[in-house]
Amino acid sequence: MDKLLIISLIIMGYAIGSIPFALIIARIKGVDIRKVGTKNPGAANVFRQVGKPFGIIVWICDTAKGALAMLIAHRLFHVHLFFVAIVGIAAVIGHCWPIFLKFRGGKGVSTSGGVFLYLLPWAFPIVIVAYFLIQRKPRSIAVVVSGFVISLTLIFLIYHREWRWLAPALAIFLAVSSIANISAIKEMREARRKVKLIEERK
Repeated sequence: MDKLLIISLIIMGYAIGSIPFALIIARIKGVDIRKVGTKNPGAANVFRQVGKPFGIIVWICDTAKGALAMLIAHRLFHVHLFFVAIVGIAAVIGHCWPIFLKFRGGKGVSTSGGVFLYLLPWAFPIVIVAYFLIQRKPRSIAVVVSGFVISLTLIFLIYHREWRWLAPALAIFLAVSSIANISAIKEMREARRKVKLIEERK
């Protein structure tokens, strides 16, 4: 495998992931998405602050970023699926820490969805269901952990033949996702601590 090609594809994935669709589309409506709502340049903030149609457009574009980078690596350059996954992860990194926005991007949810859709199409519905179930109780660490464990178990059952390269790819992906969502994890822990204090006072 040509190392220069792999490095070039990873850089390409990062560059594609760095395209700030939330900022671009919100500005069509004269809104700087970094200054309203959660100030997060992602689809959810555009959905709430600019409008549902615009939020959906951003969600589609951000999802396509991950899938497009992987498509190029896989179909045009025929690299191994492990490296295809790494290119997709590079797109997620680009979304979370975009060079065009001084490394202050979104949480990577939509772009991660594009990566899963391309890499694990049969497991994609599982990931979506797990995500929305977690969103129903976003402050419960137990729910988040359970969702991850169940999703990974089902992915293993579906893609056990590819597990030798898929496992390290998923490990890297989860590490990146955890770092990108450290603030959200801290919020969950703080909320859990407050709930515990309230219960102790009763």
